[in-house]
Amino acid sequence: MTSCLRGLLLGSVFALAAAGPAFAQTPAAVPAPPAVLEEMDALSFVTWASASVRGAPNGTAELKETLPFGSQVIVTGRLAAGGWVRVQTPKTPVGYMWAQTLAPMRIAMPGAAAEGTPGVAPADESADDTIATATPLGTVGPSPLAAEGRVSTTDQTDVYAITTEGWTNLTVDLTGMTGDADLELKDSDGGTLGSSAAGGSDDEHVTAVVRPGTYYLVITSYGDDTPYRLSVSGTPGEEPPADAAGSSQSDARDLGDVTGTSADASDWVGPADATDYYAFRITQRQAVTIGLDGLSADADINLEGADGTNLLSGTNTDTEAEALTATLDPGTYYLNVYPAGSEATEYRVTVAGATAAPPPPDHAGNTPEEAGTIERVGPQAVTIKDWVGFTDRDDYWRFTLVNRADVTIRLTMDQGDADIDLLRASDQESLISGAESGTDPEELQLRLDPGTYLLRVYSYQGDTPYTLEAKAVPAK
Repeated sequence: MTSCLRGLLLGSVFALAAAGPAFAQTPAAVPAPPAVLEEMDALSFVTWASASVRGAPNGTAELKETLPFGSQVIVTGRLAAGGWVRVQTPKTPVGYMWAQTLAPMRIAMPGAAAEGTPGVAPADESADDTIATATPLGTVGPSPLAAEGRVSTTDQTDVYAITTEGWTNLTVDLTGMTGDADLELKDSDGGTLGSSAAGGSDDEHVTAVVRPGTYYLVITSYGDDTPYRLSVSGTPGEEPPADAAGSSQSDARDLGDVTGTSADASDWVGPADATDYYAFRITQRQAVTIGLDGLSADADINLEGADGTNLLSGTNTDTEAEALTATLDPGTYYLNVYPAGSEATEYRVTVAGATAAPPPPDHAGNTPEEAGTIERVGPQAVTIKDWVGFTDRDDYWRFTLVNRADVTIRLTMDQGDADIDLLRASDQESLISGAESGTDPEELQLRLDPGTYLLRVYSYQGDTPYTLEAKAVPAK
């Protein structure tokens, strides 16, 4: 079958090659040829927009030729490592191609139609869909490393591996799409160092400063079938300064007790150090002021509770300083500083505590079971005043309707930001919600059947005194 297949192929499919170099010409000797796992003699065709034939099984090896969609080649061996195969064409007696760019094709016997025709990509059987089996592109330098490929709903992800020999200013471009695909840069632990998710077929672009090592470029279809071109280059970069902050709550840098006093620290964040954590304590109820300044690029800050709950965020744009204020009960709290883009920046973080007034009385329960009661909700509005904040996140109020009614609930506030949910008491299913920004009033209107209901008022940002009005007009 081998000699028959090769004779058929060379006598018909590649008949036009007779005018070129002799097909049987002996190739130049190649030192240490790649180990071949399986010798074969299989006719295949290119199923991508184009495919590259290279002098070695590496995305940066010498480019022998570029074959357009539908071109036919002979696969002469499957390599022992990587997603590459050894191939033969009229122009290149010995070359190597990325296996995913090819699909096998049956040769019809005389008088019979061929069962396979190019045009539809086969199921993805390549080993490039995970970090563990990424396709190697080589070492990054000023001359771009390039690859071409395709992702789709059936082959959603392609992963490439690159290496850097020193600190490198890395530039990655994903172009040539006809559909939507996104790009991520990951480190050897799978952490994301940069990403790009432009809409439609727009180009994707990622830059980052990375240390020597191995990194991965992840290309993911956003539900489309699309070809792509990947280009990676790099120039020498500078090692960032030492990092003195922790990367999680468990190893956060301790700023100490700021009850009635202040503390500050300076450091940096960027793609190579994506988060810095600081811990501080207060022993009395305090009005805490938090600042983030000294920025050369965009960075943001979160205030977190000891359980990881995000209590407050500062997300100003560009290099604008961040300023947060919160009234907190005694305890340990955490500050999380992180880059808002792909550029590194130095920063200064400050935290100061000052005595705060005791909290106002809380008349509402903090759980549905402890809900306060709103009596006699009817055509005349019932008014209740209370508050929510960092130390009283939720207020629950219960009311009962004896008749079907059109209910209106209005929540107003002069400072902070609170939102509201209306729930059925029996199963606590949310029926309608209000989530306007800042101090804008929240208003809910809904026709309700007789029964018992819950109103949940909850803090979104800052201590928020509020006024709650409820009325129910019998439905006609």
